[in-house]
Order: sequence, then structure tokens, then C-alpha cells
Amino acid sequence: MQTITPRDLFTALAQETRLRCLLLLATHGELCVCELTHATGIAQPHISRHLAQLRELGLVQDRREGVWMHYRLYPDLPDWIRTILRETGAVAVTQRPFIDDARTLATLTHRPERVTLPAPLVAMPHVSHLVPNHPQQLEPEPAMSERVYNVLFLCTGNSARSILAERMLDRWGNRHFRGFSAGSHPKGAVHPLALELLRRNNYLTDGLRSKDWAEFAQPDAPVMDFVFTVCDQAAGEVCPVWPGQPMTAHWGLPDPAAVEGDAVTRMMAFRTAFRELENRIKIFTALPLKSLDRLKLQRELDRIGTTQAPAPTAADA
Repeated sequence: MQTITPRDLFTALAQETRLRCLLLLATHGELCVCELTHATGIAQPHISRHLAQLRELGLVQDRREGVWMHYRLYPDLPDWIRTILRETGAVAVTQRPFIDDARTLATLTHRPERVTLPAPLVAMPHVSHLVPNHPQQLEPEPAMSERVYNVLFLCTGNSARSILAERMLDRWGNRHFRGFSAGSHPKGAVHPLALELLRRNNYLTDGLRSKDWAEFAQPDAPVMDFVFTVCDQAAGEVCPVWPGQPMTAHWGLPDPAAVEGDAVTRMMAFRTAFRELENRIKIFTALPLKSLDRLKLQRELDRIGTTQAPAPTAADA
């Protein structure tokens, strides 16, 4: 095993995808690429690339069994590295996105069977699901409200930004939020690059369609708890009267569908919108809704609309 310096370790931990993979391996002993992809929602080529970097560094090792490529922490890691991973994991696994990764992993069916597993380096608290075929009994998550919040995302054409936000909320909402989208002047079709980007990031695209916001003002429509506009034009239009008096906020972003240029330029515009929306939705779904009064919650919703996602690193490209 090569010598790992503190600089090597902290460089690895500073990249979120690598950190999430390391913590999943530390809490579950061993996982295959498909399990890591499912848990994190990150495309398989990106997961494989980061795992290769961790393997080359000497933090993880792999083994092939049939069609499965399995990864685990390197068994002979120095004590100082194991201590850092253990202490980091003890804190991180109670926070997002790490707790969500464990919950999502527990929903995966048809996982590869394993006769033995290495002992987890970090205990996994506060997870409501048991991981199939794993010997460790996980402590149940404290009871939460079973209420599901309906959230409507609006833009003019309902072909790109609002579509992305609808599907993102379904993932990051962890079954406590349900996403919808509509437009004031719907295009009638979802933009092909929006669908491509969702598929690249392992989002399901079945059932997505461009629709008029009047659908959600009907008496039999789902009652919304929140309505967010994601384009300036829709924010300036007169909206229908929404049943239930939902809370509203403006989360405006430039329209990626309006960007002209070559294929790379247009896809970069969609990736920027994707990154910004995902950042805001993660913040929103982490809000302690039950403990915020309406005035404080409105301030938080407005603040989210002004936040900007961290600039992507070369490793995220």
C-alpha cells in the first residue's frame, strides 16, 4: 500500500461525491457500483471515475464477482485515517445528503448477495429502513409527521426549469414532498436537453409533460402548500387563484432553453440551471417546517431564491 499523506486524504474528502462514497462504504462495509449509483443519484461514469481515484490513492480496494464490481475500504488503512473517517462519519451520517444516501440505498431491491461483509467502520443511526442482506441492525429514525407537502413550480413554457425542479423535489423530498410543474404559456413538450440531463443523473422521466397552470386551479386539483416561480416572466404575470392559499416565492433563473450556440454551450446552460435548482431544493427540503412560523418561513423561502450554488470543480465536470 502506498503512503497516504494528510494532504491526499483531505483532498479526497473535499470532493462531495468521493466523500459520499467513502461514508457509504464506511457504514455498509462493501457496496457495488450499482448500489453507490442508486444511493447517491449520481451517474455511473462519475461514480466509477471517483472510485478509481480513491483506489489509486489506496483508500479503497475493489473485487469483481461475476458482473458485479464491489468496493470496500482498504483493510489496512493507518489508524489516523480510520480515526478521521470514523469521527467524520459519526457526524455526517446524521446530516444530508448522507442520511438520504443511506435511506435511498435501503430501498434498492435485487442487490447482489454477499456471504460475508467487512465490519462497518461507522455505525449508522437514524435510518428508518433496514438495509437488505446487511448483518447490522440499524436504529429506527425518530417519528416524523406523515404529511406530504405539495409544491408547484411555475415558468412560462414548462419545458425546462420547472420540469427539472418537479423531478428533483421528488428525489430530495424523501417522500415528504411531492413536486408538480406548469406554465403560463406551455410549450406542449418537454425540452429534449432537460430530459437528457435528467436521465444522465438517474432521474426517471416517465410521465413528464408540459402543461397549463390552469390545471392546478381546478376544484379537483391537488391543493398546493407551496408555489415557486422559477422565471421572471411568470413571476410578473397574474397567476390563477390557488386553492388553499399556498406560500409563494420567486426562485428566478435564466432560461437555458433560450441559450443559442453549439451543443456544448446549450448543454452547459442546462447544467447550470440544474445545479442551481438542485442546490435550492436541497436547502428547501432541509428546512424545519414544523418549527418555523409563517413569517420566518417566508423569509427563508425568499432567501433560498437568492442563493447560488457553489461553482463546479474540475472533478465534477
